[in-house]
Amino acid sequence: MERLIKMVRPQTQSESKSHPLANWSSEMDNLFESFFRPVRQSASGAWLPAMNISETETGYQIDLELPGLNAEDVNVELHDGKLTISGERKTEEQSEDRRWHRVEHVYGKFQRELKLGTPVDEENVSANFKNGVLSVVIPKSEHAKPRKIEVTNS
Repeated sequence: MERLIKMVRPQTQSESKSHPLANWSSEMDNLFESFFRPVRQSASGAWLPAMNISETETGYQIDLELPGLNAEDVNVELHDGKLTISGERKTEEQSEDRRWHRVEHVYGKFQRELKLGTPVDEENVSANFKNGVLSVVIPKSEHAKPRKIEVTNS
């Protein structure tokens, strides 16, 4: 249910349904709309929330945009250097007094997995949910942090 209301442009007198280019403008609109639409679903149809990943000297921070969800709607797991974030946004139901005309919110299950290439401190990972954004902070292990090696004269 991608679009419920299609924009209809009035035809001028010179336009005709039988003319080969009569639908050209509409087809171009559809092409560009689908091309520039943000990717919100994976090939399997699962929802893919937007994600930012940053790294500092001491660790990583992963932020996922999850508007409409709460902390209890999200599951975060870290195992063998793989971070998995999953959850589900439930569909809002129509009712007799409320009928949808256009639905652009994405609903359903989601799962994002990240393989961390650097050893991390799995015991001190933290996750915080605020204003629709999940922030996961993953400290690097002491072995992964850069250390300065003093160079001496012989």
